[in-house]
Amino acid sequence: MGANIGGRVRISRAAEPHPAAGRSEFAGDVAVVAGGEAGARGSDLEPLADLDYRREIEIKREALDRFWRRNRLGGAVEPIVRSPRPRAYRTTSKRRVAVESGTVCLFLGERPRTEDRRGFVASALEPESHAAIYRHLRQQLALPRFRAVAYRLSYVIVRGTYEKPAVIFNLDELNASLVRKLKALAEGLDPLGVVGVYAYLDPTHSAYYLESWRPRTAVTFKRLRGPELLSLAVGDRRYRFHPTSFSQVNQSLLPAMLDRARQLLQPQARQELLDLYCGYGLFSHYLAPSYARVTGIDIEGPSIRSAIANCAANPTRTPRRFQSARVDRDMVADSLRRTAAPEVILLDPPRNGTSPGVIAELALRSPEKVLHVFCDVDAIPRAVTEWSEGGMSVDRVVPLDMFPGSANLEVMVLLLPARGAAGRSGPLGGAAELGG
Repeated sequence: MGANIGGRVRISRAAEPHPAAGRSEFAGDVAVVAGGEAGARGSDLEPLADLDYRREIEIKREALDRFWRRNRLGGAVEPIVRSPRPRAYRTTSKRRVAVESGTVCLFLGERPRTEDRRGFVASALEPESHAAIYRHLRQQLALPRFRAVAYRLSYVIVRGTYEKPAVIFNLDELNASLVRKLKALAEGLDPLGVVGVYAYLDPTHSAYYLESWRPRTAVTFKRLRGPELLSLAVGDRRYRFHPTSFSQVNQSLLPAMLDRARQLLQPQARQELLDLYCGYGLFSHYLAPSYARVTGIDIEGPSIRSAIANCAANPTRTPRRFQSARVDRDMVADSLRRTAAPEVILLDPPRNGTSPGVIAELALRSPEKVLHVFCDVDAIPRAVTEWSEGGMSVDRVVPLDMFPGSANLEVMVLLLPARGAAGRSGPLGGAAELGG
């Protein structure tokens, strides 16, 4: 079946051959459809970055059709929402740091390539402002006065917004001498428009550039220069969030993503919204005025504190309550209170998906609607199976090209109660509220 770019497609349930083994399933479909078209720019990291954007969307659509048919997922799959910035879109980027044979390398991937040793290699997916920051830091880290910092660095991270980037140094050691040198580096970033600079301690050399595990030491995160929180505006909504909090990497697509969420959910004033993995309240504050009550939950304490603080910047009469808690089966079954009002659930879990039993317990709450947001296409079949077992079925699907140039999509899946499904309401009860 060829790509249908212009309209909604209801995918048939005919089986589709599985892509080549050894890679993610959807990435395999993308590779099969792209054939030899994908350029050599970024190997597995940026396999489509050299293609014309219209052709990239066609490839992803056909790959998604194959994936959807093979996994018999059902529902109406709508056209891919295109990124306003198909290149130079990333508001979060990172580079590993290594010193090899006396040369400071800032690079993507596991090991520096020959071209990384010769100079900094820019990415087509990142703004030029990021490349300018990395080039400057590579030059500075090569100087004798900063060489000690280079040996302790695991990553340099740039994040924030297109207009106001910030820098995070991820190090395996943090002491007074290193802090002084880092502050000197931070001062030199002012001419590049960097609004904040921070140090993050990760002695584990984790493969994740912002690790969730933190050592029991006095200092694990330190502000070197600039504000305590980063800022983001989406339409008339204003957000502030901690530099280590999760934030979508494609700022240009956020207005469309929030608008599509509203279109899919069609909020009603009689309903209450449960926003799981809510972060700093991106969806909660955008949708709150249309609901009777909003409850947001996330395990990350700084994000929840930001979500609470963001109430003041986004006033509404709708009561909003935010709670720091791990979203697991026990929490949903025993601690997640609700009222007698109809409930709508929105969940945007991390890439590894929900923990075991969460979807089953959520389905027992008999939600009127569920909007499940996936940042990894491969995670969809397992989750849809669990929702189906709980009496929910796929209704509409909106793919968003959150990651242009890569072999991945963000996908919103709207689920509704299947006919004859019966659930179980959660424990009733009140809770502390945050008004507008």
